[in-house]
Amino acid sequence: MTEHERGTRQANRELTVLTGQDHRPTPEKRDLVVDLSGVRELNLTSLALLLTAQRNAQEENRSVWLAGLPGQMWEALYAMGLGPFFKAFPKPGQAAGPA
Repeated sequence: MTEHERGTRQANRELTVLTGQDHRPTPEKRDLVVDLSGVRELNLTSLALLLTAQRNAQEENRSVWLAGLPGQMWEALYAMGLGPFFKAFPKPGQAAGPA
């Protein structure tokens, strides 16, 4: 196992995967909503920031909602195993969830 794999496994243990029982259709006042509507790509730095925000929010029993994230970026997050750590902020008149 490489040092990177050890670090990745350690980081993943600190994150809580959001499950159906945690699902709320809209965020609570204490939750964090990150507007990514102007973002065209997620690089390693932006992923690290999102995961840090999720870990910090988790420590305070808060959720991280991602607003304006295009469907293909949700697909990329899920392909990397990171999608379940976040909630999709619904557009007005739409149910929450990845596009």
